[in-house]
Amino acid sequence: MSRQLNHLLSELAHGLLTQLPAQLVAAAVAAGLGAALRSRRRRRRARAPEVSAGTDVR
Repeated sequence: MSRQLNHLLSELAHGLLTQLPAQLVAAAVAAGLGAALRSRRRRRRARAPEVSAGTDVR
């Protein structure tokens, strides 16, 4: 029983040490990309000329 528990804990630790960093890096890249896209969209909107509600834009 002790050997099985030791094996289980070893596998759990191995999984955490190998998979968790990869998931954290992937999440950080996704968050950075999302922030860059939002920032770019905000800057482009700020530069675009404002259109009034009564103007017909074609």
